[in-house]
This record gives sequence, structure tokens and C-alpha cells, in this order.
Amino acid sequence: MQRFRLGSIVLPILIAALAPTAFAQTDLAVSPFVALPTSTTSTVAGLGLTLAGTPDFALRATGRVALKNTYTGAFGAGTWMPAWGGDVDAVAALSGRPFGSHNRTGSTFVFIGVGAAARDTADARLIGKSWSYGVGTMLPLGSVVDLFAESRWRMSRFVLPTAKPKPSRTKEIRFGMSFHVHGNGRS
Repeated sequence: MQRFRLGSIVLPILIAALAPTAFAQTDLAVSPFVALPTSTTSTVAGLGLTLAGTPDFALRATGRVALKNTYTGAFGAGTWMPAWGGDVDAVAALSGRPFGSHNRTGSTFVFIGVGAAARDTADARLIGKSWSYGVGTMLPLGSVVDLFAESRWRMSRFVLPTAKPKPSRTKEIRFGMSFHVHGNGRS
């Protein structure tokens, strides 16, 4: 019997459903961010690119790199080169208007996406695939700048969070700013 793989089903559905959003672009945002360290990760810095075709839906791609990353093994602390990775997310507004050219408002949003990450050592590159989901809030500071905060839960495998055995999950808290470059001028 073949195992259910969430990523092999969800990603094509998300791309097919949301690709028209990217082509009907009304809002483009560039978003530098920082993710706070947790017990299993170090501070991460990154950059996101969001394409929105409606005030309620968007596609977002982000890249990130760990500013410091160490590993404690059986023989003490060893140094790893910084971990790096990226995500592609579908973003939907729960309230307000987070996207659009002229009349954005404070909003709460949710997202789901897929990602990959790698960690380099002197001997090998370790690459992992994951999917993630989360919730965030955005506050406009004018017509082209927003502040945002979001919480992301990252699943280590392409299975549901309720799968047996339960996969490991990490949490990430991001803070950043978005700079909007408006597309065709629709509001």
C-alpha cells in the first residue's frame, strides 16, 4: 500500500488554484525579516517576495539564512556553516485587507506552504524538505510600508501533524517590514 504524501498533493493544488493570482498582480511586496532563536534554532534573517492579485490572497516566496549555527555532538561543540533555506506559501487574509494598492488595512492572515533547508558542514550538506503553516498580523504604516509578525510551525516530513508516529515540529516567530511596489493601480 502506498503512503499518503501531503506535499505531493497540496503543492500542485495550491499552485493550480493560486497561479492566476500571481498573473493578475496588483501588489508586489519585498519583505526583509528576522526570526527569533528557539531552543533548536539560531537567529535567522531573510527576505520575502509577495505577489498578490486580490486584497485577500497572495503567493509568497522567502529565503533565509541562520546568522549563527552550532551543533553539539558526542565530542563537544562543533561548528556548522550557516543553515539556509526557503519557503513558498499561499497566504489568505482572515480579516482586513493586507494586499492591494491603495487601501490596505491592518489584518490577520494565515498561510500554508512547502520548503527546503540545508546545513553545510566541512564534510557534507544535509538537505531536508518540509511543509509549514502559520498565522500572522500586518499593520500598515502608510501607503507603502507595513510591519508584520507571524508564527510558523514547520513539519519535518510531508505528513499530517496527527500522523503516527508523530513527526517533529518546530516553531518560528518572524518580525519584519514589507515595502510595497504597486502593480496596475487597482485598489
